[in-house]
Amino acid sequence: MVFPLALGLLLGACAHTPTPFRPQAVALQAAGVDALGRGELDRAAGHFALALEYEPRMAEAENGLGLVALRHEDWARAEERFRAALALNEELAEAHLNLAGLLLRREADRDALREARAALAIDPGYADARLLVGELLLRLGRLEEARWELEKLAAAAPRRADVRAANALVLAHLGRPAAAEEEAQAALLLDPQLPAAHRARAEILRRAGDLVAATGELELVIAANPGGVDDRLGHATLLAARGRLDDSARELDALVEAGPRRAEVRFARAFVALARGDLELAAREADQALALRRPYPEARFVHAAALARLGRTADARRELARFLEEAPPGMAAERDLARRALRAPAHELPDWTSLDAPSFDAPSFDAPSFDAPRRVD
Repeated sequence: MVFPLALGLLLGACAHTPTPFRPQAVALQAAGVDALGRGELDRAAGHFALALEYEPRMAEAENGLGLVALRHEDWARAEERFRAALALNEELAEAHLNLAGLLLRREADRDALREARAALAIDPGYADARLLVGELLLRLGRLEEARWELEKLAAAAPRRADVRAANALVLAHLGRPAAAEEEAQAALLLDPQLPAAHRARAEILRRAGDLVAATGELELVIAANPGGVDDRLGHATLLAARGRLDDSARELDALVEAGPRRAEVRFARAFVALARGDLELAAREADQALALRRPYPEARFVHAAALARLGRTADARRELARFLEEAPPGMAAERDLARRALRAPAHELPDWTSLDAPSFDAPSFDAPSFDAPRRVD
């Protein structure tokens, strides 16, 4: 997953900072931004730290140190720096957006949305903040709101390929495949290599039932960025849907090694293990997914299925009761089966065969798809 790195720290943030800073601090801040853009993280950190020695209340420099920590994948330190920047200047939109990216990384979507909206409230023309708001609304299932935000952004930035790609993904989820494909093709015309456009096409094709073509679109993305966990997760899901369970399982094993604390990866592994008949692994991985995310009705449903097939009927029934407390209306078939199972006599093992193919979408690849942020003035 790629989330926003607001690299325009000095130029973007000065508009929100009424206090003038000494020239030495401003020059060091600018040098830190340049070094960060070149990937020279230690040099960037030195510039930002020295800028803070000249101006201890320079929020932009704190934000810069947060970005350095982010590049080092030191999430705790990055959050500390972004919050320190906001304590110095709560009007620094870039720090709100970077904090939103961190919260998104931790799957705290609602908190991320609050921070992204805070950035947008400071600067309604901050295109990357509006794009993140739209994509977070999509992740939260608030499709019409997402569409509205992206329409406003498209009006301000009609030639941003990432905006057209995000629109395509929302339209696909709204059940408008023709419009979604039109937007995806428009994005590809603007930027033929844009990963977000290929992700959107993969989702469009998946929903149309063309799993082979959808797999091919994601493979284009993975070839350009082999380390993208969300893309590889989507790829593993498509392989499973095509019946290539062993290939899917191998990809998921590698993902668990790379990111063991991703709830959706553990759920996908449980889902595929259940389909392969590896019931102990399915139960264990579903339990891991539940430990990482609550509520997670899909994982609880798979957990119940695995437990039932292992003969642990009482445990399965307890999981089903909890599933019914958590499950959304969209899981109607699973809710109905759970109710029927719970009505059966306690000493009888109900028919769980239909649990092997639940009707909810297996792990999605609707991860935010924007690249490095650009401000629209």
